[in-house]
Amino acid sequence: MSFSSLDRFLKQRVNTGDLAGAVCWVGTIREELFFKAYGSRQVIPSPVPMHKTTLFDTASLTKPLVTALAIMELIEERRLDLQDTLSQYLDEFRSTPSAGITIMQLLTHTSGLPAWFPLYTVPQEKRLSFLATCSTGEKEVVYSCLGYILLGILVEKITGYSLEAYCREHLYGPLGLKDTLFNPAGRDNVAATEFGNEYERNMASQVADVSGIAWRNYLIQGEVHDGNAFYGFRGIAGNAGLFSTAHDLTVLMRAFLAGDIVRPKTVQFMTTDHTGGEDKRGAGWVMDPFPDIVSHRAFYHTGFTGTMLLCDPIQSLVIIFLTNAVHPYVRKDFLAPIRKQVVQFITTEYTTD
Repeated sequence: MSFSSLDRFLKQRVNTGDLAGAVCWVGTIREELFFKAYGSRQVIPSPVPMHKTTLFDTASLTKPLVTALAIMELIEERRLDLQDTLSQYLDEFRSTPSAGITIMQLLTHTSGLPAWFPLYTVPQEKRLSFLATCSTGEKEVVYSCLGYILLGILVEKITGYSLEAYCREHLYGPLGLKDTLFNPAGRDNVAATEFGNEYERNMASQVADVSGIAWRNYLIQGEVHDGNAFYGFRGIAGNAGLFSTAHDLTVLMRAFLAGDIVRPKTVQFMTTDHTGGEDKRGAGWVMDPFPDIVSHRAFYHTGFTGTMLLCDPIQSLVIIFLTNAVHPYVRKDFLAPIRKQVVQFITTEYTTD
């Protein structure tokens, strides 16, 4: 398979300036079908070419690839149960409206917690108490970074490890992944994201006093772009912070699909729709993302910086599409149609070959 339409499309997106650069990998659990880099990993102060080995800030891919996996490992070890509540582990949640939030609700974004708040504007010692007051009590799907921050805190509480150390010891170390890590500052092959944190500052200033924040005013590279992860949790949080390469993500996803990280029945559970409705959620994953293109068993996730990972187990297809779409500045919502077209080009050639 040449995936010539995909190749032309990605070259065009780079040439027109829609994307600074991209890396795309397509394959199955056993076979690589396509792997190519495009454009630049940074365009300012001067262009630097993208490579297949470039590290990306995966942003919210951290949710399924770190936090949900860690939680499900703890459930397999019976150190945690899906119906356990936050109040069983975090004293700040006892006797609050959020006391009954379960692990399952956090995994599926049905906890009633809002999507986002700049937690770094709340003193560190008061953050859990603040989060305990946030739930609306509603159970519809609301994609919540706050919920996954809490899950990351829970992993640390139960294991005694930092989230980073737990990943290194239990998830990525055993797979030999050398380029999957948090805080890769000093690495010389990291895709740049935004110049400064203007987008984050504008959002945060609408809901909180940000006068005391030392905002970044330089090219963000080797530091997590996400404000809560960077300012609030030193680059390591349950919602964002993981950096990786297309190669390492390939190894990781193959191991996940094969049941080599968590058991096959856990993989099945994580990639099953537990919410229904238009916004279908598994445990960490978005289910049935492109019903007119891939099968109903497909699952995926995206990251704000421009990353995407999609698996279709029925077609035995894995797509890893990594871009630095917020470089050098954030342009909101323009990437969704590009992602869909990438999936369309790939599946058309894959299923007709």
